[in-house]
Amino acid sequence: MTRRAFRPFTVATAIAVVAAGAVAGAVAAPTQASAHWSCGRSAPPDLDTTGGHHTTGAANMRVGSSTRCAESGVSYSSQSLDYHCYALDINGVDTWTYVVNVQTRVGGWIRDDLLNDYGSGVWCPNQTQV
Repeated sequence: MTRRAFRPFTVATAIAVVAAGAVAGAVAAPTQASAHWSCGRSAPPDLDTTGGHHTTGAANMRVGSSTRCAESGVSYSSQSLDYHCYALDINGVDTWTYVVNVQTRVGGWIRDDLLNDYGSGVWCPNQTQV
């Protein structure tokens, strides 16, 4: 299994991706940098089959991939998490993973730097484009 390293997708990276596509003559398509999971949308599909996931401490779970979204619950490091997939925040900077707390059965988005292994390595399909 290949684990994705936690690297925020910066504006410079997004510009480089767009520039590379323009040089190659590619048709402009939505990039990962322009996508996020908007507040209140239903849960993404459960595409990540890995296990052993926990938070590094108490972490708020959100109804979208942003601190602008309402809280859906709290997860503690003693509780196991089931990962579904990851998305960017609305600014295209931080990555977030959709999790379901195995003990409480509450689902929500947690920023990847709050997870013991920096989150899912599986991209969520059908994200909201900005």
